[in-house]
Parts: sequence; C-alpha cells; structure tokens
Amino acid sequence: MPESRVAVSPQGASRYAQRASNRDPSEKPSAATLIASLTLIDASMLVIGCIVGSGIFRAASSIAAHVSSASLTLALWIFGGLLSLCGALCYAELAALFPKSGGDYIYISQIYGRFWGFLFGWTKLFIERTGTIAILASVFSDYLRRVLAYDEAWSRVIAAGAIILLTSVNVLGVRWGKYVQNTMTVLKIMALGTILMVGLQVAFSGNAVAQDWTAPALTASVWKSLGIGLVFVLWTYSGWTEAAYVADEVHEPTRNIPRAILIGLGLTTLLYVLVNWSYLLVIPMEQIQGTRQVAATVMQQKLGSAGGLFIAAMVACSAFGALNGFILTGARILYAMGHDHPLFARLGTVSPRFRTPALALWMNAGLAILLVCTKTFDQIATYSTLVISIFFTLAVFGVMRLRKEQPQAVRAYRAWGYPATPIIFCLTMIGFMANICITQPREAIFGFLLLALGLPLYAWSQRLRSSVR
Repeated sequence: MPESRVAVSPQGASRYAQRASNRDPSEKPSAATLIASLTLIDASMLVIGCIVGSGIFRAASSIAAHVSSASLTLALWIFGGLLSLCGALCYAELAALFPKSGGDYIYISQIYGRFWGFLFGWTKLFIERTGTIAILASVFSDYLRRVLAYDEAWSRVIAAGAIILLTSVNVLGVRWGKYVQNTMTVLKIMALGTILMVGLQVAFSGNAVAQDWTAPALTASVWKSLGIGLVFVLWTYSGWTEAAYVADEVHEPTRNIPRAILIGLGLTTLLYVLVNWSYLLVIPMEQIQGTRQVAATVMQQKLGSAGGLFIAAMVACSAFGALNGFILTGARILYAMGHDHPLFARLGTVSPRFRTPALALWMNAGLAILLVCTKTFDQIATYSTLVISIFFTLAVFGVMRLRKEQPQAVRAYRAWGYPATPIIFCLTMIGFMANICITQPREAIFGFLLLALGLPLYAWSQRLRSSVR
C-alpha cells in the first residue's frame, strides 16, 4: 500500500530553503556532499542547453505530418511556450520551497509521499530520461556523420561513445560539466540566430515562399491533429525543469533556481517561435512534411552546401550540449532516490575524490546506451511525453494543494498568475494526455506498462527498508 504523504508544516516546508540560504559558500564541504559551484548564469545556460536539443531542428517535419496549416503550426509553438511557462511558474515556487537536488522527485515525494516519488523517479529515469539521452546521442551521431562522412555502421558506436565521454566528464566534476554545457549552449544559440537571420533576410527581401496562412476550421479532426502535434512541441520544450535537479550545486538556490527556470524558458520560447517562422518563410508547408532535417535544408537553400554543412555541425553541437545537460541532471534524480529508497542506496553516494554522484552517472549511461537506436524519434517522444506528463501535472497541482493545506509556509517565490497558471496547466495537460490515449493507444499502453514495472520494484525496496529497521 502507498504510504501517506509527508506532512509539510510551515517550518518544515521551508527547511530546505532555510538550510540552503544559510549555507556558507566558503565552508569546505565534506567528502560525502555535493559542491555549490553553479551560478545563475550557469543554471540558466543549463536550462537553455537542455531545452534546445535536437527537437527544434527536426520536429517541424513530425508536426507538419499532422498539422498541415502554417498558421496553426506557428500558433502551436506559441501555445506550447505559454503552457510550459504556466508550468515553469509553478515549478519555480516549488524550487524555492524545496531547493534540493532531485527537482520534481523531491516535490512529489514531499507532497504525495514515498510511493508517488518512487514512481516518478522510475518513470523519469527509465522511460523519459534514458530515452531522451538515447535520442540525443543518435541525433548527434547522425548529424556528425553528415559533417565527417563516416560509414553509417559507425553511428551506434559514435552515439554510445558520446554518452561514455560526457559521463566521464561529469564524473570528474560539475565544473567540467558546466564548461561543456556553457560552450555548447552558446554555439546552439548562435545556430538558431543564424537561421533567424536567414528568415529576416527572406522576409525583408520579399522572397518568402507563397505560404497559405489561412487557418482552417477547427473541426474535431483538426483538434485531434493539434493534440498530436503538441506532443512534439512539448517534447521540444522539455528541459525547463533541469536547473531544479542540481539545486544543491547552485549558489543561493532559493533565489537562483526560479530565476534560471524563467530566464531559460523565456529566451528559448522566443527563439523557437522565430526559428519556426523562418522555416515557414523558406520552405512550403507540404515540403516540410517530408524534410527531416529542416534546418539544414533552409540553410542549404539560402547559403549553398556550405550553409547546410554549417548548420549540420551546429545541430551536432546542440545535440551534444543537450546530451551533456541531461546526463548531468539525470544522475541527480538517482542520487536523490538513493537517499530515500534502499534499492538505490548505493546510487545516493558521492565520489569522495570528485564530489559527484559517480555511480548514478554510470548507471544512467548504461541504461541509455541500451536504448541507443532501438526506437524511432516519434515513438520515444510519444510514450515518454505522455507518461511523464502525469507527474508534471501532479507537481503543478501540488502547488495548489500546498497553498491550501500549508498557507503559512515560508515561500521565497510565489507563482505569478496564481491560481490561473496551475489550473490552465493542469486542465490542458489532462486534455492533452486524453487525446494521446485516444489517437495513439498503442504508444500509450506501452508507456503505462513501463510505468507499471515500477510497482514491483517499489515493493522490493520497501521490503529492503523493513529489513533494515
């Protein structure tokens, strides 16, 4: 039976915030603790770097396959950004309330109890996170092959090698991981900026394609198509929660984690909308449907083969940077679970030499390598986005629950637009998940079956916990 949730008193709810705020940056940490070495800029770059992975460069074709209207496509990207912002505002409040490494694993465990926290950790790591890492590694290898022209037989080896390399870097210390992250994030912002410049040049020169911007009637079939298209939009926006996973390693997390989430998501939303506008100015909608490498096609049409090669290199860098970010943060979920559940106890340790959760990092890498090239982009995006959306919705609903049950709890940050923002997010996500279950039942069933595999693991962990008492 699931345990009851952990009570959150006004003082208890803010104990993480008080402990983090009172932490002395000059105090030498023990061998068993993580080091607070990330600034607001580092955390913001982490958010941007994790959001901007491969999706923005290739999801346009998947969306166009279901949504054939240029105006609705652009509206879908704007809506996805605003919906993510509603969730981010609520996560910012939770991050300020519980500034501990582990992010929404901590939030869900505190609000709903150990059982739901365990299921979230299982889902995030073994369904969504490892799948995302596998996708990013594969995309990196695919685009690198376009630049270096190696045989396709090496693609899986290169993808697995990228995971091993970046895991090794992050084991050596969070500062090395942040150097890679910041460098790759700057490069991917430059890549998106280059696409945007092409779009502006086309717009001002009057050479834009004759795109049909007329919005179709919003029939039931159009709404269903928009729901499927939203899967890929939200998958491309995913990553705005990432700064919360490294809260123990951020200076002044109570203040800087909320800021990093909002800064990172705000800037990325602006870039995404403008980049997709650029795509639509250069390529006809019907051609986008059959063009997997949309960004490379845009650059090649306007700048020749050199432009296509440049953007392919930038996409490889972008995927590499996002891969680094998800490897860095994913291990922190295992680390947090290791402190709560005996089944993962060894993964909750910190390397005394490097002050990183080394075992958790290597576990994450091993699982991701097993998934490399085993599922298509669309399949992983569908079943992982559906299942993890359940927990995103629970976390955001938890803001309203805590506001009602613990109104006196110390809150260093309060979500803007409350209660509208959590209500909009929760209702939209419920409709979104229902639409996937109706339109793509096979992927939905597969995702829920993977979720159910966490139940016997939780029972096993509980038995281990009882035997220790």
